[in-house]
Amino acid sequence: MAWLSLVAPVWANDTIQGQIVKVAGGDTVTLIDAQQREHQLRLAFIDAPVPGQPFADEAQSALSAMVLGRQVTAQVRGRDQDGIAAVEVVEPHGHVVNLELVRRGLAWCDYFDAQNQPDREQYQAALSGAQQARQGLWSQDRVEAPRDFRARVSQHLRWWLYAVAGLAGYTLLGLVFSVYDKRISAWIQRQDQITKESAEAYRKARMQAEAEQAERDRTREIANREMDRLAAERRRREPT
Repeated sequence: MAWLSLVAPVWANDTIQGQIVKVAGGDTVTLIDAQQREHQLRLAFIDAPVPGQPFADEAQSALSAMVLGRQVTAQVRGRDQDGIAAVEVVEPHGHVVNLELVRRGLAWCDYFDAQNQPDREQYQAALSGAQQARQGLWSQDRVEAPRDFRARVSQHLRWWLYAVAGLAGYTLLGLVFSVYDKRISAWIQRQDQITKESAEAYRKARMQAEAEQAERDRTREIANREMDRLAAERRRREPT
């Protein structure tokens, strides 16, 4: 992820302890410390699938099951340009959550200078093990890294904007010509029809995209409710 390149080693000795109260995606959590201060944290060294990718929901569910509602220790490995801490999270049983997600095939390794060689080798070994076992992401015939997925979506959006801008410019040019020669009015009407047809096609495509997003949101909400239920049940079973 691009933000990892902005990490500064000066933060490497900071530790934050508290309860995880929110999980967003497969690599972002919110922690409340003993002073009731809220910390938004990103998991360092990994890149989890983003919404719209296979196993995005599974990564979030796994992360929720490991840390949501639990007391954890977050070792700060750096901060991005927005001041959000990049951390390694240790859950109550002593497992490093970042490494566990890689081991389960639910995240890629994502290195930067603050990681020492032994730790890097440990993450790489976890990644290789998941790939060989075809766990999670690696059960697919074709795997796309989140950074590549984000770049592809961004490129598609740019092309769509270029197409809309080109169509608008083409229509405007026709209107200018009509001022000088009324004989091309029929041509202008045709361009207007093309514009309407394009707008209708865009409207239908957007409605379909919104419907698909709503279905994904519904699926994610069901998964989150199940994770909340499991977390609540686990807390009831844990000795006080």
